[in-house]
Amino acid sequence: MYSNEAIKKTAVFMSVCSFCTAAFSAYPAFAEGESGLIFSDTFESGASGWTGRGAASVSASKSEAHEGSGSLYVTDRSQSWNGASKELSSGDFVPGGTYSFSGYARNAGSGSAAFKMTLQYTDADNKTQYPSIAEADASDGWVHLENKAYQIPSDATNLSLYFETSDGTGDFYIDDVSVISDASNPQPAKPVPFILGDMNQDGCLSAADLSLIKQAAIAEKKDSAAKKYGDVNQSGKVNELDVNMMRDYLLGKITKFEKGEPDGDPITGPQEFEKSYDFAPVSSLKSSSEVPDPFLFVDGSKVESPDDWWRRQAEISCMYEYYMYGKWIDGSDDETSYKISGNSMTITVKRKSTGKTASFKMVINKPANVRHEGGAPVILGMHKGISESTATANGYAVITYDSDGFMSAPGTAADNNQHVGAFYTLYPYGRNWEEQTGELMAWSWGLSRTLDALYQGAAKELNINPDNSIVTGVSRYGKAAAVCGAFEKRIKMVAPSCSGAGGLALYRYKSEGKTYDFTSKGGSARYTYDQNEPLGSLQATGEQGWFNGRFMEFKAENQIPVDQHMLAAMCADPNRYLFIICSCEGENWVNAPAQWMTYLGVKHVFDYLDLSDHLAINVHLSGHAVIKEDMEYMMDYFDYHVYNMKPKKDLSNLTHSPFELDKNKDPFADTFTKNWLY
Repeated sequence: MYSNEAIKKTAVFMSVCSFCTAAFSAYPAFAEGESGLIFSDTFESGASGWTGRGAASVSASKSEAHEGSGSLYVTDRSQSWNGASKELSSGDFVPGGTYSFSGYARNAGSGSAAFKMTLQYTDADNKTQYPSIAEADASDGWVHLENKAYQIPSDATNLSLYFETSDGTGDFYIDDVSVISDASNPQPAKPVPFILGDMNQDGCLSAADLSLIKQAAIAEKKDSAAKKYGDVNQSGKVNELDVNMMRDYLLGKITKFEKGEPDGDPITGPQEFEKSYDFAPVSSLKSSSEVPDPFLFVDGSKVESPDDWWRRQAEISCMYEYYMYGKWIDGSDDETSYKISGNSMTITVKRKSTGKTASFKMVINKPANVRHEGGAPVILGMHKGISESTATANGYAVITYDSDGFMSAPGTAADNNQHVGAFYTLYPYGRNWEEQTGELMAWSWGLSRTLDALYQGAAKELNINPDNSIVTGVSRYGKAAAVCGAFEKRIKMVAPSCSGAGGLALYRYKSEGKTYDFTSKGGSARYTYDQNEPLGSLQATGEQGWFNGRFMEFKAENQIPVDQHMLAAMCADPNRYLFIICSCEGENWVNAPAQWMTYLGVKHVFDYLDLSDHLAINVHLSGHAVIKEDMEYMMDYFDYHVYNMKPKKDLSNLTHSPFELDKNKDPFADTFTKNWLY
């Protein structure tokens, strides 16, 4: 059933192939061979990351334009160097590299103006330099400033590009600013316009697309691209109705695609249900090696429809609160404020019922070039060191978090089982189970309040889109990312890395003593796993603070009435995505094969809800981290599903792992779900 939210924004008025090039009119054309385009700012729909320099203000304007209908208007200048400025990403602009700079400027009033395009950078002696890239005089109309071969100084850091004048403080406009590098320099992907029905994604509708829709209509299993592009009547399925509508469109019988009636049960989504914690005490739970069926309610009744599933999902949520992580604090008793200073943001929360306040800090990493409509998508990191530069070079903002006091102790919740920090100042750890929220849930609360701050105004200040957020973290913070994504439904994509036991590794699967061939990933031909993280470690002094008090009562993993495919299933949602990250080698403790088993288990839930393309996994070779490979796949996947951008990588890789190869496969993978309802 088609559920990609981008369909809501699709323009249904189309032209057939000979006219389809108009769909690309918002993207300027460049001469053949200019494939190293880093950015091209036309200011048709915003300031594109440009800001005022000095006292100057900038705003997108429709009053003047070099081409198209918009430009950037620069006002409020008090000195000649005040103007329009844009940060240049260190991922795109390499010291010593040669680039072609181009832009247009014009005076807003009468008289002449001497325009300058200038680079600002910090040199090896930590001094700020301001070399000119191009200059041109304008007396009436637009003037072109261009330097086709400007070399960035070899010691340059902290780069920014700006427009100024040699003298005077008059208002002016700039437009069509672009920078091109040679092919060896990295470049961010550019949006590809989404055209409903364009199955081969060539930018026009033709008989070839009709043929592909026919094939999709008769296929037993539709891939995500078929559902995304082929469901022209937006009914939820690709079938004969879509074939007939496409044929009529190409024959000129209709001029637009009309939305049809839903085919089958519509996807609704998670709903609010009254919480109930009427569960059996741990002492009465029987041990079972069977991985729990997510489609069976606690009372033994069955999930028989998607609507039933949302009730079951809500029950699972309560089970995790009761048995494992402690109460989820949803923010209803919190009043959140924020203060931004440079690249730092302080979040202050006041608990309304007590009047107590507490604060914690975030670090902001902004992209030099915002390339996504509505502001930069934002990655919320449970800690720093999550390949931030790779993200910002591709237009993503990254906000990392003082979860456990690594910035300023004790942070949101100190990782020491002492239950101190901003969270516990407001919600003290007590004797009652409802007062025993563990650190994983406390860290999740902090990111939830960060979202509050973004929605209150911080996102607008930072040119961030809070609707399109990704949460990630590694190891214990990977566990926290999984918990946060399970309970905070505003997060668009959940991407825990190397999360292990208590995260997204099945408790009931051990890889200890098993040998794997990782040559398909460029690794060892015989890699043997030793000890996995046991329940006893999670319950020991060093880690028990992550959980609630009741979790300490379990005697063995098999006694736990849930398993971690069920935590993952809390992310099943037509408006959200789950992206699991793990590593082949060096990850014995966090048990990567058990995370693959979680993927296989939760896939039953996503498939049942017809959300198969909302689930992904990337198993990299080594690294207890979010490595560059993970970040690149994450962004490609997110850009494709949320923004309709054509991926650079083969996203089908995100449904496979080395653990499914015949030489590595454990029969458990095919048997542990055999008794499930679905």
